Amino acid sequence: MPRVVPVTVSARPDGVHPELPRDGTPLPVPTMGPVSRLAAAALVALTLLGLAVALVADLVVLRQATATVFLLLELGVAPALLARPLRASRFTLVALVGGLVAAVLTGITMATLHVWVPVPAAVVVATATVVMLVVAVRRDLRALRDGRLPQAPAVEVPRPGDQAPDPRALDRRALDPEAPAEARAASTARLPLVPLATVAGVALVVVASLLVRGDPPPGGLLSIEGPLWWAGLVLLVAAAVVAVVSRRSPALPLMSLSGVAVLSQAIAYGTPTMVSAARHVGVVESIRANGGTSTGVDIFQSWSGLFAAVAWAADVAGLRDVMVVATWWPVMISPLITLAATVLAARFLTDDGRAWIAGGLFGLTLTLNTLYFSPQSLGVVLSLSVFALALSGRPPISGARRRSRPASVAPWRLAAVLVLGCALAVTHQISPYLTTAALVVFVAFRLIRPWWLPTLVLVPAVLWALSNASVLGAFLLPTAFGDVVSNAAPPAHSAATLPVPVVKTLAFALPAAVLVLLGLVALVTVVLRRGDRRAWALAVAAVSPVSLVVATNYGAEGIFRVTLFAAPWLSVLAASLPWHRLLPRLARSSARARRRAAVVVTSVALVVVVGVNVFGATALDWNRVASADTTRVTARYEETAAAGAALLVPGTGNATPGARTARYDQVQYLTREALGGWPDTSSYDAAADEARLTSGLEAWDATERWVLVSDVVGAYDDRYGFQSYDDYTELAAAFAADDRWEAVMTTPTATLYRLSTTGAGDE
Repeated sequence: MPRVVPVTVSARPDGVHPELPRDGTPLPVPTMGPVSRLAAAALVALTLLGLAVALVADLVVLRQATATVFLLLELGVAPALLARPLRASRFTLVALVGGLVAAVLTGITMATLHVWVPVPAAVVVATATVVMLVVAVRRDLRALRDGRLPQAPAVEVPRPGDQAPDPRALDRRALDPEAPAEARAASTARLPLVPLATVAGVALVVVASLLVRGDPPPGGLLSIEGPLWWAGLVLLVAAAVVAVVSRRSPALPLMSLSGVAVLSQAIAYGTPTMVSAARHVGVVESIRANGGTSTGVDIFQSWSGLFAAVAWAADVAGLRDVMVVATWWPVMISPLITLAATVLAARFLTDDGRAWIAGGLFGLTLTLNTLYFSPQSLGVVLSLSVFALALSGRPPISGARRRSRPASVAPWRLAAVLVLGCALAVTHQISPYLTTAALVVFVAFRLIRPWWLPTLVLVPAVLWALSNASVLGAFLLPTAFGDVVSNAAPPAHSAATLPVPVVKTLAFALPAAVLVLLGLVALVTVVLRRGDRRAWALAVAAVSPVSLVVATNYGAEGIFRVTLFAAPWLSVLAASLPWHRLLPRLARSSARARRRAAVVVTSVALVVVVGVNVFGATALDWNRVASADTTRVTARYEETAAAGAALLVPGTGNATPGARTARYDQVQYLTREALGGWPDTSSYDAAADEARLTSGLEAWDATERWVLVSDVVGAYDDRYGFQSYDDYTELAAAFAADDRWEAVMTTPTATLYRLSTTGAGDE
C-alpha cells in the first residue's frame, strides 16, 4: 500500500514541490483562496459603486470608464465566484470570457429583435451581479471566520512494488496558498522578483510611450521609442527568462510581452492600429442609431455579435466616440489570448511552466494575423475556450503511455460549449468551422467524448449562416472549391509599379519564418513521441485548418487564418519537446551546466520571438495605423455629406478609415482603381493626374463629390509599390491648387475637399 504524506505548497508560485516525482505526474497547483476571491469581488463592487456615483453626480468620464469596464471586462466575475474554487489563471479566463459571451449574447439578442433597451438590460445584469456577489462574499467571509480553508491534500507516494497513482487524480486536487503556515513563511522569505520586474517593465513602457505621442513615423514605433522603452522591454524579457529557468510562474511577464506592442501603440498614437477598425466602429454606430442590425446589408451587420456587445456598453456608458474602445481593444485581447492558449496547453502538459511557454509562443506568433478591433480576435479566444472545455480531464501528453477510453465531458461543460458555440456563431464567419474541424480530429483520436460534441459548435453556426445566406455569395464561390493552391496564396498586388520596400517584406517574412521554426520544432516533438497518439492528434489538429482553403479563398486571406488556427497546436507540441532525449549528454551533465544551457536557450528563443513580434506589429505603422486626422476627416464627410455623395480617395482605399459612422451605407467611397488605376511612374505629371481624377469623379453618379488627401494614403501606396510618396505629395499640391476644390476641413496630415462645380453625373 502506498504511504500517505501531506504536501505543503512550495515557495515557488508554480506549485512545484521538490519531492514530487517528475515522471509525468501532474503537480498540485494552488487554487484561489478566500482572500483572493474577496479581492475580485471588491473590484467589481467598486466599479459598480463608481458607476452609481457617476450617474448621480453626472460625472461623464467616470460613467464612461466604469460602465465600459463592467460590461466588457467584469460581467463574468460574479458567476465565476459562485463556481467551485479555481486556480487564478482559470478563474481569470472563465470570468473574462464568460463576461464577453454574456455581453455578446445580450447585445445580439437586442439588436436582432430590434428591442434595443441598453439601460434596462444593464440594470438587470447589475442587479443580478450584486445578488451573486453577496452570496459569494458571505460564503468566503464565513470560510475565513470559521477557519475552514481548503487544506493541502494528501499525496500518495508509492512504495516499491505499488501501482503508480492515476496522474489525473492529483490534477483535481486543490491547494490553498493562503492556508499552510509553512507556505506563507516561505513566500515572505523570498521577494517576488518576477512580478516586481514585470510591473517595473510595464511602467517603463507606458512612460516611454507617453513621451512620444503623435502620428506614426515612416520608421514605425521602434524608430521613436527611447531608452526607457527599450529598458522596459529588456526587463520584461529578463523577468520571463528568470521565471522559466527558476521554475517560477512566467504568467505575468509572458502576458505582458504579448501585449507590449499594442499597449505602446495605443498610448503613442491614440488611435486603432488597423484602418479596418473604423469600418467595424461604423457597424457599432449603426446598431446604436438604428436600434438594431440591418440584416442583409453586409456581412458585418449579419455577424455582429462583438459589435452589438460594444454598442450596448457604449450606450450605457454614454460614449460619443467608440474609436476609444477600438483603440484599447487589442490591449485587452492580446493577454487574454495568451491566457486562453495557456489554459488549453495545460490540458496536455504536466508542467505549468511549459504550459505558459506554449501560451506565450502562441500569443507572440500572431503578427501575421494583426490583432485589432475585429470579430476574428474574439473568435480566437472563444475557440481556445471551447477546446479547453472539451479536452478537460485528458491525461497529459508527457504522462505515462497507456490506452484509455476518451474522457467524457461533464454535462455542465457540454452546456458551456453550446453557449460558446452560439457566441461564436453570431460573431465570426469561419471560426466555428475551424473549431469544429479540430474537435473532430480529437474525437477521431478518442481524446474527447461524446462523439457528437463538435455539433454543439457546428449546428448554431450553420443555422446562423443559413439565416444570413444572402450576404455570403462573394465568399462561397463554386469555382474556388478545391483550388487549394490558389486559395492558399497570399494577397497579390498586381497593380504595383514600384519595387516593394524591404521593411514591408520583412514585416511579413520574419513572422512567417518564426512560424516555420515553430512547426519544425513541433515536427521533432512528434517524431520523438511517435508512440503517443495525443502527439499525433495535436499534429493532425494543426493541419485541420487547411480545410478552409479547400472550400474558399476567404478574400485572399485564407492562408493567414490557417496559420492562426494551426499555431495553438504547434505551440503545445513545441513546448512539450523532450529535450533530454534530443540532447542526452546535456541531460546527464551537472545541474549548473543544465541551468546555464537553459538560460542561454531560453534567452535566445525569447529575444528572437519577442523581437519579431514587436517588429512585425509595428514596422508598418506608417501605413497601417488609422491616422487620427484622417479618421476625423472621414467622420466629417459621413456626417455632413448628402445621401448618395461620393468621396474619392486618390490612392488605395485600404488606408482610409471610412464607413465609421452610422451613415456609412448612405455615402460612397471611390478609390483610384475605380477611375482607371495608377499613372505611369516613369514620367509623372501631378497636374494631369489630378485633372484626370477630377474628370472621372465628375462623371460618377453622385449627389455630391468630395476628395480626401491624406498622408497615410500616400504612405500606404508607397509601401505597397503603387505610387511613390513624393509623387503623392505632388498630387496633393495639385488638388490644393485647383480652384474647383473647396477645402472643407484641414488638419496637419489630411484635407477634405468638396467639388464646388456641378458635373455631368448630378441628379
